[in-house]
Amino acid sequence: MYKYRAMIKPLQTRAVRILSLILAFSIPCLVQADDEDVAKPPKLFDSDEIIAITLSAPWQDIVRNKEFQGTYPATIEYKDHDGNVVKHELTVERRGIKRQATCRFPPIKLRFEKEEVKGSYFRGETSLKLVTHCENSERYDQYYLLEMMAYRIYNQVTDFSFLVQPLSITYRDSEDGDVEEDRFGFLIEDDGDVAKRNGLKKLEIDKVVPSRLDHATLSDLSIFQFLIGNTDWSPLIGPDPIECCHNVKLVAPRPLEAGDLIWPVPYDFDASGIVDAPYAVPPESLGINSVTQRVYRGYCAHNATLQDSRQKYIDRKAAIMAVLDSDPRLTERSKKKASRFLKMSFDLIESDKEFERLIVKRCRK
Repeated sequence: MYKYRAMIKPLQTRAVRILSLILAFSIPCLVQADDEDVAKPPKLFDSDEIIAITLSAPWQDIVRNKEFQGTYPATIEYKDHDGNVVKHELTVERRGIKRQATCRFPPIKLRFEKEEVKGSYFRGETSLKLVTHCENSERYDQYYLLEMMAYRIYNQVTDFSFLVQPLSITYRDSEDGDVEEDRFGFLIEDDGDVAKRNGLKKLEIDKVVPSRLDHATLSDLSIFQFLIGNTDWSPLIGPDPIECCHNVKLVAPRPLEAGDLIWPVPYDFDASGIVDAPYAVPPESLGINSVTQRVYRGYCAHNATLQDSRQKYIDRKAAIMAVLDSDPRLTERSKKKASRFLKMSFDLIESDKEFERLIVKRCRK
């Protein structure tokens, strides 16, 4: 018995030492992991909460010098979730075509260095589109609020959609210190992030044939464009002969092999009827006088999936209509006008006769 106990005691001692070593190494790791989880702040596009930012740049030069499409040095400041002021250096540049020509204040692209924004709201971002207020008028704020609502409406239907981040922006001129406060704006998710969320990669090719596009997703997209009264898009080819498409980004498996499907993701809805911007005009080829006149521009090749997409919109009608309540800056007047437009679209989609006449039989060959 003594001999047995004598053998057990060193074994127990050794076991205690081993257990102590395991705990010594594992507990800090667990604590560190917990600390990292706690330390991670919310990320852009995680919620609909409005983020207040200050953007400092030579804004007068940017606004006046329309010919220069290069970058300008800038800084962005905001408060993080703990209330601490965070500041990043970045560059900004003019972007877009139509709105550059139309707007006093152009749309902007923000470019970040990954290390500069590590651990912040902007972590992982290198390039983001900023939709700005265009003109010094509350009326224009309403147009772009409605465009943001269009993005959120499509979020209710499919994950193949761009997320948006609403902002309240103070523009500070870095040259003379002039300040323009509390302007509406929103950021649009990068297409690479849309692809990543869906287990795919962004795709840059010159053109697409309809058979390569995912039929269900294109039906969702086509009915959505009819719903908001937008004809300013094409998922097959764009104005640039080396880059598809027009107001549609593409995501797909990479490398892209024969037979692989491609998913279209729409953007840029300021020319839609629900927004009804004063500069928006429909293409002459459509034979309509106003962007508030709906024209279905989907393809007949995808008609087999139309009814499923139609039912999806009908089932999610309440959620879609509720989107108009998601930002307090949308005025009652704008909300009522947009609500009427959507209800009229739903009346057409829900009617078997009108759906057949205006959508099924109006598809593009």
